[in-house]
Amino acid sequence: MNSKLVIAFSTLAAGIAAGALTGCGSTTGSPMTAAAITSAPPETETTTVTATVTETVTETVTTEPPPPPGPKVEFGPGTWEVGVDVQPGKYKTAGPDGGLPCYWARLKDTSGDLGSIINNSILEGPGTVTINKGELFETSGCQDWIQAA
Repeated sequence: MNSKLVIAFSTLAAGIAAGALTGCGSTTGSPMTAAAITSAPPETETTTVTATVTETVTETVTTEPPPPPGPKVEFGPGTWEVGVDVQPGKYKTAGPDGGLPCYWARLKDTSGDLGSIINNSILEGPGTVTINKGELFETSGCQDWIQAA
């Protein structure tokens, strides 16, 4: 392209641009129409949002207290209600605990009358006894009584 044409084109372009910016037509010839003006599309802005979500979960657990201990299957000296304090069944002991004699008694009640004794014994060595629900079992001077299998 020759230099005069480049200068003329540059001048024309500057005039068109100035007219477009001011809303006026060209000063060198035909008026500009709105269709001749093009504009760039608006820029779109992209925003990235990062969110951290913390969730708190509350769980309510209802537990029942453990059942009260049932009747024992192993016990020492004392008077025990069979079916309440100790399980009914067959029990064994290794015998006397130290130098004292090992005494046991199955009882109907705690009256202390001789008629309340169902059965009794004094052991010098190991022994066994079967006790029934509703009876009382009294023992003294014996090693622990353990339910036999």
